[in-house]
Amino acid sequence: MGVEILPIAERIREPLRRTLAGERVAWPELTPDDARALGQHGLVPLVYSIAHLPQLRDDAILAAALEGLRLDDLRAVLDALAARGITALLMKGTPLAYDIYPAPELRPRGDTDLLIEPASLDALRETLTALGFQEHLTSGDEHAVLQATFTRVDAFGASHAYDVHWSLTNMALFAETLRFDELRARAMAVPAIGPQALALSHVDALLHACVHRVVHHHDSERLIWLYDIALLRERMSRDEHERFWRLAAERQVAGICMRCVELADDWCAREPRNRAEEWLSREEIARDEPSRFYLARDLTYGRTMLEDFRALPWRARLQRLRQLALPPAAFMRQSFPSHSRFALPWLYVYRGARGIRRLFRRADLVR
Repeated sequence: MGVEILPIAERIREPLRRTLAGERVAWPELTPDDARALGQHGLVPLVYSIAHLPQLRDDAILAAALEGLRLDDLRAVLDALAARGITALLMKGTPLAYDIYPAPELRPRGDTDLLIEPASLDALRETLTALGFQEHLTSGDEHAVLQATFTRVDAFGASHAYDVHWSLTNMALFAETLRFDELRARAMAVPAIGPQALALSHVDALLHACVHRVVHHHDSERLIWLYDIALLRERMSRDEHERFWRLAAERQVAGICMRCVELADDWCAREPRNRAEEWLSREEIARDEPSRFYLARDLTYGRTMLEDFRALPWRARLQRLRQLALPPAAFMRQSFPSHSRFALPWLYVYRGARGIRRLFRRADLVR
């Protein structure tokens, strides 16, 4: 997330847990910090739909008002991509909003995530540009930035953002954890979005939710991600739970998944069912998986970067070092718009020094 989110105050923890379990319980008066914390955790529309706390009403109404515009935009994008023969799989918040939530506006999200094959990127870029989208510049770190962001503003003034991924994760260690071809073969339709909407299966979505939460967000306890996990698990059959744990063990992310499931059950007041112990052997549960590195507390950005470098071949490591040191000039001008182009060499020096300082910061506080 790049910033430290507000913790949930002790006095509202139990009412929140019961609310996440679907119960109607009495809440104490919310303070402004309480309301901000619920917003940062992505829970305002959901909590308001159950508890009707007046401090959350305006934000919940706004979320509902924007949802229709967001859906119209998404349908137009998916139709245009389908017309070009581009297969795009929906993932993360948007398909979950229309599949496992009682109403899509209850699942806040800042953008819509699409997964494509790398070979489709140029055609997708042409398609979205024709629809009026602008692509954001990146640092050029092609081994760690395996996605592109496209945004546009519609006729009503609403902003729409799409994160287009050609790998399920930006971390080299997890490059083969879930591949596009297998995800496409297991993909499910989301008719509530439209006839072109395909999303990760529940098993794949759950595995990705666990890996993404730990690896990209450093075991953050942002509660909307844990609630996603709880809802997915409730929707899954015992056969799907078995396939999930077998896949987690096979791809060596069982430890990550056990951590996420335990936290989700605790925060969302779920009974501990369909845990790893029901499906995996003691040896599989205790295995020293490389991915468990990301469960360590107080990881620094430097340690996570070093681990990612180790997963790359030597030529890719050298290429990435060069790209980190010398990002494109256009990206530098965008990052430092107030500076003269004659200052560009010094800006590279400044950026490099700032990058070195970042190596020692907590990973969850680095964008």
